[in-house]
Amino acid sequence: MNDSWQIAATTLTPKVRQWLRQPTAVSLLHLFDQAINLIDANGTVIAIVQPSIGAGPFSIVVNEARPFPPTINPSTIIHKTANSLHIGPLHIDLRPAELWQPAPNWELLRHQQKAWLTLLPEWETAVSQQQDRLITGAPVNFAPRFQAATGAVREAIAQPGASGLETAVAHLAGLGPGLTPAGDDFLLGLLLGLWATRSEAEVVELGKRVVETAVPRTTQLSAAWLQAAAQGEAWLAWHNLLAAMRAGDHWQQPFNRILNNGATSGIAALMGFIAATAANCHQTTRH
Repeated sequence: MNDSWQIAATTLTPKVRQWLRQPTAVSLLHLFDQAINLIDANGTVIAIVQPSIGAGPFSIVVNEARPFPPTINPSTIIHKTANSLHIGPLHIDLRPAELWQPAPNWELLRHQQKAWLTLLPEWETAVSQQQDRLITGAPVNFAPRFQAATGAVREAIAQPGASGLETAVAHLAGLGPGLTPAGDDFLLGLLLGLWATRSEAEVVELGKRVVETAVPRTTQLSAAWLQAAAQGEAWLAWHNLLAAMRAGDHWQQPFNRILNNGATSGIAALMGFIAATAANCHQTTRH
């Protein structure tokens, strides 16, 4: 391998652009073949990802499809400017990057929910067929704890004012193994489902309650995803699914892309999304 590796960014988000201009110390959080997670002195997480992963709320997408240098390690020197990012031997030119907006058009989706809510039974069937993956390799006590905690969250968001939400979230946050535990993935999907079905003012308030409860109880990476979801920001695969929902067709491919994300992340997130939309249907029926 050459001493230096020059690649270019294709997209980044407003959050990343702002982060690049801040003179904060940065270190390595995680290194994978297709993704590098960085964290700064303020606890802000930024991801450098390859096209196969796709854009996210705090991601820089690069035009490269070979594994990132394995020589990158926690002691690697990282330097950033407004136009470049240097991670040891990896030099990323940010000047070609286009700005990608991580928040879908939630208002339009809310207005069209009568049409796409008819998809829920099919979604529930597809997710239930994969739920055994949630407990494969998990601790013995995970399944009953997850079931009880998700049930409590469902019950809370179905109540006026979401009474009991913080207690339910506290039992779910950080629950399960992995960089993004299944409990957090469920909460992420829940927040996106709330954005799809409820008013912005209500979701902002509920999102704040979820974040304040969950973030101190989970991993740094999960915290970043939950904070983004509370602000209505989502991974590219969710954008594709939501666009297909609005169109009323061809939702299976983006749905499966999310369903198969990670060992359990996609399954749990879709469970959370379905829980939020179903709870909203029940609220609407009662009113």
